[in-house]
Amino acid sequence: MSFLSTKAQLLHKTPLPPKTTREQAIELLQDHEFLLSCDPHLAKCEPLTPNAPPTVPSAVQPRVLGETKSYKVTDVIHTLPAGLWDSNVVSTYEFAKLDTGLFVRIRSPLSMVMETVWEIKEGADGRLEIVENVEISCSRLLIGIAKGQCENAWEGIHGKMVKRLEGIDEAL
Repeated sequence: MSFLSTKAQLLHKTPLPPKTTREQAIELLQDHEFLLSCDPHLAKCEPLTPNAPPTVPSAVQPRVLGETKSYKVTDVIHTLPAGLWDSNVVSTYEFAKLDTGLFVRIRSPLSMVMETVWEIKEGADGRLEIVENVEISCSRLLIGIAKGQCENAWEGIHGKMVKRLEGIDEAL
């Protein structure tokens, strides 16, 4: 990593509805289409067949279930308020199912890479919770923007997941 590059770690947790089972929550995290639909900036998404299968970090490799799936995703990023200057950002998303959730790698322009491990864990109070552990690698010039996008979006994304799980509970 050069002196112009840096990394940031973010950790977000959200308790799940009381009747949610671990299996229901993991199944929700592993639903690629649903997870993509939670992206507040999503404009377009299509499956992608890479030339070589994507790799995953060695720390999660033993927990991977099945093949990694890739998608070409176009996000509309508002670079100035009120839509005065928007940018279409095309990224490659890689999804690998894990025994406790999902690993996602997002490769974006300007060498920005975000690796996220989504897991279902038991919280301190004994309730299940979504745990989102994000590592962002990019230019020092972009790290504030990347962190800001994550920090501004996580509650909405987790909220959509909780609402979906509440719907599952109500159907039972």
